[in-house]
Amino acid sequence: MIRNLKLWGIFLGIIALLAFKQQNAEQEFITKAYMSNRYEIAIAKLASERSNNDAVKNYASMLIDDHQKLIGDLQKMSSTLGFTLTDGLDADHQKKWDMVKGSDSTSFDQAFKDEAIASHQQAIDLFEKASSNEQIKDVGLKNWIIGTLPSLKAHLDQARVLVANGATETASTIPPYTKGG
Repeated sequence: MIRNLKLWGIFLGIIALLAFKQQNAEQEFITKAYMSNRYEIAIAKLASERSNNDAVKNYASMLIDDHQKLIGDLQKMSSTLGFTLTDGLDADHQKKWDMVKGSDSTSFDQAFKDEAIASHQQAIDLFEKASSNEQIKDVGLKNWIIGTLPSLKAHLDQARVLVANGATETASTIPPYTKGG
């Protein structure tokens, strides 16, 4: 009898641990994705205010619109899954934002474009790892992750076009196959 109780205790403990790991993986992804999107919006708003280049401003405006939609999606999923998200930037993203903000007027556009490339590469890496993470079981979240990847890759492509062309192209002149959604 005691042996059976011990086995049941171990069995229930394993189930609880697996459920916690799943929930933890989902919460960790949502938290990181939320922070990544908040950061993209923050640097894009900075570019909208500080850049004198129309192509950079158009790109920044597109980033703000797209990432605000993604933040709305993440807030809904977080609420549905019972997670709480924190506003503001974490220390890591705040440090990066401060670096971009601290750029002088002659180097601001380049600092923004470089950071847009780096942050989108990090976001794509986060989303690709999450798309194959077996601990993320929520089908809606998993589908959203997979469905969002093309948009993030398009944002990266557009930032690279801005760098390659010295920011002479506008978001509307970038080929349609690279546009985000």
